[in-house]
Amino acid sequence: MFAVALLFLLAITSFHLQPLHAQPAPPSTRLEAVREDRAARFALHWSGPVVTEVQRDGRELVLRFSRPLGDVSGDVALDRVPARLESWVDNILYGYDSVVLVLAAGVEVEVSADRTGAAVALARSPAAAPAPAAEAADRAAGRRIDYFRALALMEGGDVRPARTLLRGLLAQDPKDAQSTALLGQAEERLGRWREAVMAYDTALELTPGEPSLVLGKALLLHANSDRSRFDLDWQKVRNADMQRIARLSGVQELGRSTSLTWALERREVDVDAARRGDGRLEPFHGARSRLEAALVHDWPDLQRSTLSFYAAPRTLGAGYIHGWRDETSETRAGFAWSEPSFAFLEGIVDGGRRDRLFVQHEDRLSDRWSLSLGAGYNRYGLAGAADLARSATLEGSLRYTLNAAGPLTSVGYVLDAEYVGRRKERQDANGQAYVPLPAATREVHALQLNVEDQLTDYVRYAAQVGYAYDRRGRSGPQGAISLAWEPADTLELGFRASHARSTSRGTASAVNSAGVTLVWRY
Repeated sequence: MFAVALLFLLAITSFHLQPLHAQPAPPSTRLEAVREDRAARFALHWSGPVVTEVQRDGRELVLRFSRPLGDVSGDVALDRVPARLESWVDNILYGYDSVVLVLAAGVEVEVSADRTGAAVALARSPAAAPAPAAEAADRAAGRRIDYFRALALMEGGDVRPARTLLRGLLAQDPKDAQSTALLGQAEERLGRWREAVMAYDTALELTPGEPSLVLGKALLLHANSDRSRFDLDWQKVRNADMQRIARLSGVQELGRSTSLTWALERREVDVDAARRGDGRLEPFHGARSRLEAALVHDWPDLQRSTLSFYAAPRTLGAGYIHGWRDETSETRAGFAWSEPSFAFLEGIVDGGRRDRLFVQHEDRLSDRWSLSLGAGYNRYGLAGAADLARSATLEGSLRYTLNAAGPLTSVGYVLDAEYVGRRKERQDANGQAYVPLPAATREVHALQLNVEDQLTDYVRYAAQVGYAYDRRGRSGPQGAISLAWEPADTLELGFRASHARSTSRGTASAVNSAGVTLVWRY
């Protein structure tokens, strides 16, 4: 009896002395959370037997197990299940032996339990077919939301995405007057005035007499309609020449997004001493004329092509400009070959011409800031001598709007620079050296203050004052003023005057000018 008791005691002692890792571990828990396009799956399984209880209360699915959750392993933790099963499970709650899945709206589940755990298959519940009236209401609500999205894009400066959204709305409902009117505004802001007028016409058919549409269309046609213009200017260069400049120009719409622009200019010059091509200095009292015509085509993708032709006595030429626009900026690049040039007095007298390559960029940086930059390469000549001077030009401006609510007031910095790299000299009949074209380097930095406003509904003015500093020459004040009156919708009269320095001629002589303008639209 004693031996039996001793054996029993040894057995118990040996059991308690076993190391901890030798004891059987509790069954582990494995989690599975898989999301697909049309279905999802959630599962918990143990390595040992377990009993599962399932309860559904609305969108809450409760799973209770006969074993604790313990250490859960798998490709995702329990607290990350809503992120893994996004749009299927909104939330998850879990405790000692229970899990609560908060299902997303419209999700149905099928729970399958076995001796090792449970698996939950998630699927979308089939929606009942809505009534026709409800479908129409949903479509109308969706279009309304898209309209306000387009309006918000327009206000944020994203005009092109807004235009795309509006076109989609009108494809669904061509009789949507509100979207049609907003599309007209989008086309106008993108510089597509013809398309804007067509949109306004369509909107006016849907809402006849709407004042905002009538005004918007009228302003567009006023700014872009066929017109002719006559300018007459008097220009006096101190201690030099006097010029009377008459210029007749116009714009004619040809259809298919193409227009014709033209200009005929005649200059009468009086000067006591003008340098002729052979070096002689003699008085000149005569007139010179030049003609320019251009075909301008606007492409659907906000690009513009301009093909120009030039003519003057002893000079024929051509040029091409291509422009790219978007909501806030425009870039232009082009060339001109044998363009008549009246920048120098010698060019007026003896058939001045210029060959040019250039690029320009304008950008509206914000509601108040605007920037422009440009660069070019020039070759100047006279009739019979195409290469008398060469230069590179650099221009730019940075302007800030001080007041946009009338009078429109802005302050700006302007750069106007030309660097002459080559200038030919010749000898006259007496062996004296002279320069046929007196192109001179300049680098003018100017500060300007601009103001413009409407005095009445039909009278407006503009004024500019500033100071120009020429790093390579003389400096001085500059200014300009203009006044315009529209006695009728088709007629405009204007007056202007200015004071500056003749920097382009290589002199520091003051230039005073005054002029009148007559514009008639048809």
